[in-house]
Amino acid sequence: MMNRIVITEIVHHEKGHTAFILSDEKRRFLDLQLFEPGEETLLNNIYTAYVEKIVPGIHAAFVRISDGQKCYLPLENLKSPVFTKKQSQTKTVCEGDELLVQVIKDAVKTKDPVVSSRLVFHGKHCLVSTDVTSVSVSKKIPADRAKELLLLGNSLCPDHEADGYGLVFRTSAAEISDEALTEDIHSVIKTFTSTLTAGGHERHGKLIYRNLPGYLLRLKSQDFSEVEGIYTDRKDLYEEMAAFFPEWKESGFLHFYDDTAVSLSVLYHLRSNMDELSGKKVWLKSGANIIIETMETLTVIDVNSGKNQSKKAEALCSINKEAAAEIARQLRLRNISGMILIDFIRLKQKQENEEFLRVLKQELKKDPVPVCFVDVTKLGLVELTRKKVYKSLREILS
Repeated sequence: MMNRIVITEIVHHEKGHTAFILSDEKRRFLDLQLFEPGEETLLNNIYTAYVEKIVPGIHAAFVRISDGQKCYLPLENLKSPVFTKKQSQTKTVCEGDELLVQVIKDAVKTKDPVVSSRLVFHGKHCLVSTDVTSVSVSKKIPADRAKELLLLGNSLCPDHEADGYGLVFRTSAAEISDEALTEDIHSVIKTFTSTLTAGGHERHGKLIYRNLPGYLLRLKSQDFSEVEGIYTDRKDLYEEMAAFFPEWKESGFLHFYDDTAVSLSVLYHLRSNMDELSGKKVWLKSGANIIIETMETLTVIDVNSGKNQSKKAEALCSINKEAAAEIARQLRLRNISGMILIDFIRLKQKQENEEFLRVLKQELKKDPVPVCFVDVTKLGLVELTRKKVYKSLREILS
């Protein structure tokens, strides 16, 4: 039983979006992300920014990038900022300073884009970051291979501390030859060096580095251990992926789907799935349902027995476990973030409550976006928070 990744296009309100779909063998969506046209997003781009105002009360700064775009820069995690122009001798950010920033959140409605002084450059199997100066590996890599990668990284980047960057090997690096990894590391370091050099010669507001398309970044962070292949019916995307990951094309892992009679969008019922994910009610196989109400900063989810009229404790616990798994899936598919309150069916036995909460926590671990299980409130509501990395499905399609 292996999953598939589908990269295709969906058109909504006459605007095309690139769709990343992770599905199981029955074409049931396990994960979904839509990427807006390139001109619609600033995400991961790097700019020279001018510090316009420091606001101590919220421990943040407002900076300007290209076209006068105002951005929000949190100061709590300001590590090793790369200044291109400094107004004073202090290491802290001051009004009038100029520095390199990377967009980590797109603008949402009335909120400005969020930027960070932490610069990240993604390779195929590794990444370089300015907020650490060590060489490290993914925790999923076996210990023996991890030791080999640490030796390789330190030998190829002996001056990483002095040059102000750290190197991280992704999980995929475990299966890649040292020769291929060496080429990948050299490529990322070259991009890092050229970006910092260019930033030092440009006036504020300039776009210094345009990141890869969102779907490629998503693929680079994907765990492929349970994926049998990648399929796309877009020739341009196929060629782009083949150019960036030639080993996928050579091994047959990357497939071009050329059935003109049935597109991938139709084959995977993308339109009907979008309609379902835009609705409030989600039916479960047991006949129960969940209701999802999303507001500006809060999402409330209610679990109902629905058509399942059984009042037995065992049946109600089963509904809660089924709902827990589906709720975790819906958070991923809809890309819901912020505070989330879930009202499960009330159970009398402590053991039964622990059972469905255990299922919920296990399912939340599958999410590539950080999710925090906060607590169960005095009223019995389960409280979660999910980090906002990208616009929600609702925001993209609205």
